[in-house]
Amino acid sequence: MSASTVTAPFVPSAAGVASPQVPHAEFLGFAFCLLTPRQVVNAIIEHSGAPYRYVVTPNSYHIVAAYEKPEQLFPIYRDAWLSLCDSRIVRALARLDRRRLPLVTGSDLVAALLLALDGERRHPKRILVVGPPRDAQAALQAAYPNLQFDFQSAPSGLAQDAEARRAVARSCMRRRWDIALLCVGCPAQELIARQLAEFGCKSGVALCVGASIDFLTGARARAPLWVQRLSLEWAFRLVQEPSRLWRRYLVESPKILRIFMATRMQQNRRKRLRRDYSRSR
Repeated sequence: MSASTVTAPFVPSAAGVASPQVPHAEFLGFAFCLLTPRQVVNAIIEHSGAPYRYVVTPNSYHIVAAYEKPEQLFPIYRDAWLSLCDSRIVRALARLDRRRLPLVTGSDLVAALLLALDGERRHPKRILVVGPPRDAQAALQAAYPNLQFDFQSAPSGLAQDAEARRAVARSCMRRRWDIALLCVGCPAQELIARQLAEFGCKSGVALCVGASIDFLTGARARAPLWVQRLSLEWAFRLVQEPSRLWRRYLVESPKILRIFMATRMQQNRRKRLRRDYSRSR
């Protein structure tokens, strides 16, 4: 990916991201939601019984992946109901571009959502968890006794196996749920979320939230808060799982800096062309 060829195709949203009801800011070709974390939780609970929609949580790695496969992934992110900034690095780059993005990480979102849902005893929600091992169900049920959890297993290698993704989506379609937590990694979880829409899923909200359940149940250790605030959570995770994450954090994710710089150059070039055109009139 060369800086001169970095472009963000604009794909109009068909699922409400850019609707007046959901304030958003355009950045690097993504329509980032401007709702606060509390507002996001409330919106998900409110719409869990409405027509089907899905939520994405793009970070640096996700954005790079979308630029690598724009025809496949950009429409999925643009059609999401909510696109939440899940990266302090992305938020910092947005500030350089004079955009303020609320930070709503997938892990914090799931924790806050389940806590809020557990308090809704009059209207209990059914939660489908896709990906984590079934032994996580006992831990979740003990922590949130008022929720109804169902687990859907998922094979490895989903990102490269379209038929396996379709099988997972079909299995989800056969189950009853109000909220689905898709925890199978990028881009498989986003592709499955879109597949559910294509299969005609009637209602519910699907959240693409990666390793959030692993952090919540303690299967994986999350970085201390002070490390998170220094924007070094990626380094903490790299130390924890170097063989699995080295390429993501040391090779792929840093490409976002090239994308950002190329985008700024393109914006400046367009501004100069508009200025020169105005002067020539």
